[in-house]
Amino acid sequence: MQEEGQIRKMLEMMNRHIPSKRSSLAELLRQREAGYKGKDGIDYRIKKAELDLLAGMLDDVERNKLKLPIIIMTDTSSDSGGSWKVMGRVEVKVVSALVGREPEFPDQMRLFNPHVGKLRSVLPTATTTMFSP
Repeated sequence: MQEEGQIRKMLEMMNRHIPSKRSSLAELLRQREAGYKGKDGIDYRIKKAELDLLAGMLDDVERNKLKLPIIIMTDTSSDSGGSWKVMGRVEVKVVSALVGREPEFPDQMRLFNPHVGKLRSVLPTATTTMFSP
């Protein structure tokens, strides 16, 4: 029990940058300085070039559905370990196109370290990572 509490506390520390609320791409495009506030209280900015890249990949409806930052989370369902996942239909559409890989499901996609590296190099401020047990 005590070990579980320690793990939970460690994960909270590792995930303190996660947004308390995510905004849609459409909302962020209207902001002068697009960004979000993390659970740690810090304001994180999303670069305009990344927003424009994403906007060019999506129609108006999808721009309203895509929530940013895109959260890349550890995939604890994988037996092989070392994998990540992205969830959400529009998120998967964007990530699939950017990393050049077909998703396993329309609303969930597994990523491995090379995919995460590529995605983070293209969208360094419009993506973030989350660790889960």
